[in-house]
Amino acid sequence: MRPLALGAVPASAFVRGDPDRVVGGVQIDSRLVRPGDLFVAIRDGARFTADAVARGAAGVVLEEDALQHAGDVPDLLMTFSSVRCLQCLGDVNAQATDALRVGITGSAGKTSTKDSIAHLVSGQRRTVAAAEGHNNEIGYPLTLTRIEEDTEVAVLELAMRGLGQIAELCAMAAPDIGVITNVGEAHIELLGSRAAIAEAKAEILHGVRGDGACVIPFAEPLLGPHIPAGVRIVTFGEEAGADVQLVDRRPVPGGQELSYLVGGALLPVATNLPGRHHARNLAAAIAVAYELGLDLGAVAERARDIPIPSGRGEVLDVDGIAVVNDAYNANPSSTEAALRLLVETPVAGRRIAVLGLMAELGDGTEAYHREVGALAARIGVDIVIAVGDQARAYLDGAGGGVDAHWVPDPEAAVGRLLEVARPGDRVLVKGSKVAALQALPEAFAERRAEAGA
Repeated sequence: MRPLALGAVPASAFVRGDPDRVVGGVQIDSRLVRPGDLFVAIRDGARFTADAVARGAAGVVLEEDALQHAGDVPDLLMTFSSVRCLQCLGDVNAQATDALRVGITGSAGKTSTKDSIAHLVSGQRRTVAAAEGHNNEIGYPLTLTRIEEDTEVAVLELAMRGLGQIAELCAMAAPDIGVITNVGEAHIELLGSRAAIAEAKAEILHGVRGDGACVIPFAEPLLGPHIPAGVRIVTFGEEAGADVQLVDRRPVPGGQELSYLVGGALLPVATNLPGRHHARNLAAAIAVAYELGLDLGAVAERARDIPIPSGRGEVLDVDGIAVVNDAYNANPSSTEAALRLLVETPVAGRRIAVLGLMAELGDGTEAYHREVGALAARIGVDIVIAVGDQARAYLDGAGGGVDAHWVPDPEAAVGRLLEVARPGDRVLVKGSKVAALQALPEAFAERRAEAGA
């Protein structure tokens, strides 16, 4: 963050202390406060004011109805809304720098695409990227406060829970490059249709700065009606005519070898990220790098080792059983991609899918689960373990095409997996956050170790 005097903190009123005291960072979690930071107390955060001061906070922002928590805070500011104060801090900080801002949204793959862009770009530009989950009205501006005076590129993530939210985020330090990874079924319970989801995602197209660019899927007709006039469009995909076209893909041990057509030239890329979905997301990341004018040869070299966040596909070896933890979240598109990758990956044994609920699918919940179950049977998954009541529909869709198991909860899923899995098998664990499957791989490893002890 650029140094800022307490007296210049926006959307706040100075109460006491030294208005010329300078803060060098912003935190909303008292445990993360470092000496010289400004602590903005959001919601129950006011209860941890004393902790923030003890850790060296240079100033504290409290809402008027939380001033009882001020105690003897030496440097105090008051605001009508801590969230609004944070948003203004992020906006002011970002606008005061020359950093180019890249904003990513999409129904699936936005976080992995954001991480890929940050990794590829950081090899040639000083880069700040959104932390895990920092993609809403609080996390987005918090990322903006992390932009330093020498930051060249800020990679931001924009979540969407309904119409207007992405527009609201873009109103704070609008992106220079907006990216839409895809339009799928995530949040269809809230919006009712993929067309409405496309409309909501397309708010980023209208939110980019005047001379900015938008990176979008080449073959997504639902976005067409929402593309504003005068905005530069860069497309990606597997279809001929895309500005960044995936023209060849070959799975190999430890990842895949890819070829892209970029600006009329072939770009060979070897990456540790497996699967067609990652190849498409990487096309979007390469499109951003191309727009930024980066050396694409160096970009391709960095693609060899892109970090994989927890719960998004990392593989745990449990006595010769490969357990893929992809349980951070799930929707029909991402679950289909994970199942296809499971089948694509060579294995000595069987392919097992442990599937929990895909949430926020509205009236189509049962039908979507049946479709995914049918897909699992059709493409060659050997065993499906459905976890939880609503996950039963996976098995209805699979029919007799797989060895089907139903269990009521994650603990029972671990027990069933202990019974059926054997060395040489590959296990996919996939479900929405509410399915609570993210800890299952480690629990399975611990239980198996205990059983073998």
